[in-house]
This record gives sequence, C-alpha cells and structure tokens, in this order.
Amino acid sequence: MRGWLTWMCVGAIAALTAVTGRPGTASPVHAETPPHLGYGINVRFQEHIDPLFAPLGFEWVKLWEEYDTIPTIRYPYQVLFLIDCTQRSGNLDDLGEWGSDVEAIAEAGKGLIEAYEICNEPNRRGWLNKDVSPALPDPSLYVQMLRVAYERIKAVDPAAIVVSGGLAPVGRIEGTCNGWSGNDCNAMDEREYARQMFLLGAGDYFDAFGYHPYGFAYAPETDPESVSNGFAFRGAEVMHDLLEQHGLSHKPIWATEFSWLRDPNEDGKIPGWCHRISDYENNFGWMDVSEVQQANYITRAFQYADENWPWMGAMFVWNLDWYDYGWLCDPARYFSVLKVDYTGLRYESRRRPRFIGVLPAEAGPPFPSCATTSRDLSGSSLPALYTTTLAYDALAAMEKRPGYFGPRLAVEPTALTLLADVDEPGVITTTLHPWNAGYRVLTWTASVAPGMQVTPTLAITTGLQGRVLTVTVDSTGYTTGTFTGSITVTATTTDVLDAPQVVPVTLLVVPEMYRLYLPVTLRFAP
Repeated sequence: MRGWLTWMCVGAIAALTAVTGRPGTASPVHAETPPHLGYGINVRFQEHIDPLFAPLGFEWVKLWEEYDTIPTIRYPYQVLFLIDCTQRSGNLDDLGEWGSDVEAIAEAGKGLIEAYEICNEPNRRGWLNKDVSPALPDPSLYVQMLRVAYERIKAVDPAAIVVSGGLAPVGRIEGTCNGWSGNDCNAMDEREYARQMFLLGAGDYFDAFGYHPYGFAYAPETDPESVSNGFAFRGAEVMHDLLEQHGLSHKPIWATEFSWLRDPNEDGKIPGWCHRISDYENNFGWMDVSEVQQANYITRAFQYADENWPWMGAMFVWNLDWYDYGWLCDPARYFSVLKVDYTGLRYESRRRPRFIGVLPAEAGPPFPSCATTSRDLSGSSLPALYTTTLAYDALAAMEKRPGYFGPRLAVEPTALTLLADVDEPGVITTTLHPWNAGYRVLTWTASVAPGMQVTPTLAITTGLQGRVLTVTVDSTGYTTGTFTGSITVTATTTDVLDAPQVVPVTLLVVPEMYRLYLPVTLRFAP
C-alpha cells in the first residue's frame, strides 16, 4: 500500500512537470531581460527555515514581526522583515514613539536583515491599532509614518532596503470615507490609494513599492482589464503604470505576497464542509483553484514576471507555514504550500485548532501524502501530519534566475557636449549625477583621462550616491574644431554592478555663436 501511494504521488508530480515545464523538459525561452527577480516566500516561524524553507532553493525569506522575533543569527538567505503596524498605537500626533520603535528594530536587525516592509495592506481597515477601533485607510497618515520609518532606518543602516507596505487588491471601490474617495471605510481602492501616496511625496521614502498581486481565480497571464475589478496577477502592471505617471518608474515593485487559493476539498475529507459556510463561500470560494492549478499558476507567475517585468524585484509566495493557522476554513491554510492530514482526528471546534479523539471508520480512507512528518499543533492532544503540496514540489524544482540586489552605478547624462565661441573663450560649467540604480548604497570616485585634448576640472573626486559632480572646462586657447576628453566614474567597492562608467566629453568650438532671444509677451488681466 505504501508503495502504491508513493507511485501515485510521483505520478502527480510527473503530470505537473509536463504542464509547467519543470526539469526533464526543455527549459523555457527567456526574453533578453537580465535576471532581476528575487525568489521568496512568507514564513511564519523561523524554526521552519532549515527544514521547510531551505529545500525550496529560494534566496529570500519574509518574516513577520507579528509572529516571530527579529533574527538573532545571520541566515544564508536575504531577509525581508515586516514591521507590523497593528501592534502600534494609533495616537500618532507625535510620530516620535513610532520612529523610536522602528529605529530599535533597525538597530537589532543590522547585519541580519536586508529589507524592511513598513506595515501590511495599509489600504484596508485595521492596518493600524487605534486602541478603540480599527484604523480606517488613510494614505496621508501612512505616508507620514513611512517617511519617519525610512529616515530612522536609513540613519541606522543606510544599506537597508525600505519597501512600502504591500497594498491589497480590493477593487474599484466607490464612496468617500475619512476624507478619501474610493474608500468605503473597510478598504480603499488600491489604485487610488497609490495615486494619493505618490501625490503626497511617498516616492522619496521607499526603495521598492510593495504590492500584493494575487491571481484570484485566473491564470497569471490574464489581462486585468478582462476581469472584474482587475482582480488578476497582472494588476501589478497597472501599479507600475501609476509609478511611471508620477515619475517613479525607476522604483521597482516588490510582490510581498502573491498566490492562488487551493480548494479546501482537496485537502482531505474534513475541510470539505468549508463550502457549506456562507462567509467562506461568499468571500473566498469563488477564487478556489485545484491543487494542480495552484502549483501551475504560481510557477507560471514567476516565469511571466521574469520574462515580461524588468521592473519587478523580489516576489514572495503566500505562504509556507500557515497550514495550522486559525480554524479549518481560514483561507491562510489553503494558500499554504504545505497541508495537514486531518484524517483520523475529530475536530472539536471550527474556530479552535484543537483535535481530540478518532474519527469513525466511515470517515473515509486515509488521505494519501507524498512525505509525511509528525508535527504537533498548538493545543493539540494528538499529532497531525503535514505534507508538501504540488505547489511546494513545483517551486522546489522550478528554474530560477535570481537577480542582483546590490548597488548598480548609473551616471546622468551619459555624455557631455559643450559649445564655445572661439572669439569669446571662457569657463563652461556643467554637472554629472552619479546615482544608484540598484539597492543598498554606493560611494563613487571620479577621474579625468590624462593626455586627451580636453582636460575637465572636477569640483570633487568622490561622493555618495546622488551627490552632484560639478565639471568645468576652460575653452581658452582652443581653435575652431571638435575636441574630446573623458571622465571615468567608478565605485569604491567591488560589489557594484555597471562600474566603471566612462562619460565622453566633447568640446565644440565654433567661429561664432548666434544667440536667439524669444519674444516675451505680457498679458494683463482685464
């Protein structure tokens, strides 16, 4: 019997492999987009990192302050840590206490945490503890908190990546609440919320924009304009368009949560009654997919983002280990890429994760599992068994092309062209802007190429990313013609991509320059 179950599971994985293009088939053809994704998953407990996260072959892990503490060891993975705003007071007239909390987290996480996400789904009611009642969506308050968090984190750890709180895709909401349109007091349209964030200057206070591009009931390639409310994985494209419209196209998007909901009926006999509970059916039942589809869609989502979204950064599947969370019909359980075998256990309460007794024989045969491990649930008097889902196995086998999450040198403009009148020689002044097109922090140095026709003078020869470099060229002594030189800007450390950058300098000396003055028309109001 055990051998039959093993072969059945192998057969299921083999069938999935044929669908998703896992190892054993030809590798998918990638566009010429360089690797840029971070492969990650949400993890509830650090104790699961070695036994459950490591086999996935991912390099990013997302940890939640709500469920665990700041890491005390240096993991061989990159860590995104969610700063949980539901644990913070809503009396934020003075943001000093909030800033102190964030600063303490950054101090403790320095050298252990690569990135921080500031709050979870702030466009939904209850995103912040208001002491008396859950906080309403408020982009203005959130941007103030984001600014303080960004400044406090960067003061402690300039290399840390700050990610804005992942917005929930809640759809096109009508009405006005708390002074904001597109807000019904329970949630605020994620597109309108993002637009207001950008108008309020949030772009200065995040390194990556957080979003939750859930796939709902649809395949990852689905055009968001073709489904109600834009509920599709590719809704991330709309958010990128908004960033672009507000001059923030250089900011990457991080999918800090995304996935598809597995049909509870596929997890054994007991969870099937979830579909007889109206709250579950009305809110979540419409988006259920099969276990094969869940695995297929998640892996295809990574592939689609890899090939089509150069602006997408780290992507975190929701979730690894919420399989024993809450009650049997809590959707977090069926987003998990692990599942629990409840066969043989009688559920005491629909809302308390405690199991007693043994089901009668008519409950059905044991649910087959590919690899079972004993795991005691909190408050359980009997052990339950968890097993990997097809999604877990497909993610472990999936081809991965991880991107680089360090600094990347860029210089604007990429070339300098200066114009001078041969009869009016003098000093011409211009600027270069060395900046970091990647993550973390970089310091640059600049030098002038010796022995060329033009030797610019540099006001400074080193600086931090974003510091402007003033360049001057004296045209005295040049005859009519074209003369060239160059400036080399490089990073002071070896972990910086695209360094050095060579900026050509061209001096055009002409016999005479004609100055054109446009007419000015004054108009007076009547």
